[in-house]
Amino acid sequence: MTPTARTFALRACTAAAFLAICTPSASAHPHIFADARLEIETDAKGNIAELRNVWRFDEVFSSSVVMDFDTNKNATMDPDELHRVAQVVTESLADFNYFVSLTDNGKDIKVAPPKAMVANYDDGQLLLIFAVEPAQTVKLGGMVKVGIYDPTMYTAIDFMNDGDLVVTGPDAAKCGTQVVRPDPDEVLEQNQASLTEAFFNDPAGTDLSKLFATRIELDCK
Repeated sequence: MTPTARTFALRACTAAAFLAICTPSASAHPHIFADARLEIETDAKGNIAELRNVWRFDEVFSSSVVMDFDTNKNATMDPDELHRVAQVVTESLADFNYFVSLTDNGKDIKVAPPKAMVANYDDGQLLLIFAVEPAQTVKLGGMVKVGIYDPTMYTAIDFMNDGDLVVTGPDAAKCGTQVVRPDPDEVLEQNQASLTEAFFNDPAGTDLSKLFATRIELDCK
């Protein structure tokens, strides 16, 4: 089976699926690691305009990208190969809201597919750069929360510094912001009734894995 065929056969494995290196029985803990940056761009009307993402993947995972997508076998990633990576990732993450958790005063908001995704290969690591827009208007009022997480918990998206989650644009100063890094032990203790065996077997089916995700909260008066 070719990498592309395995990709869609294992679609539920999200980010790992596009490289066909995971299995359907994978346990609920990270196998892929990425350092991330998130910019929440605002507009002059007091809305969230887009969410700008940069993900830099670990070297082990990145090397597997080269093995699967280096079609001319020159041990690097050429522009056409990187374009194919970006295409497959865009398709694979569509069912998972592109790993975006966006809530507007408690209401979950979907995002539209990125107009473009750029893949790069730099110093032995894969980078993905893309922006998504809320599928409906999100005004900067009340409490808005934004996080990036893989609902299957196969990929760990990490923000090394609080400064990697920022609000930009004309209305950036309208809201107070706080970066929240949940303590896993506290999450488990506070949600024992919800975190059942089904969650650990299929976290994507419960949507509770976002409780563990680092997020930025916008408190807008």
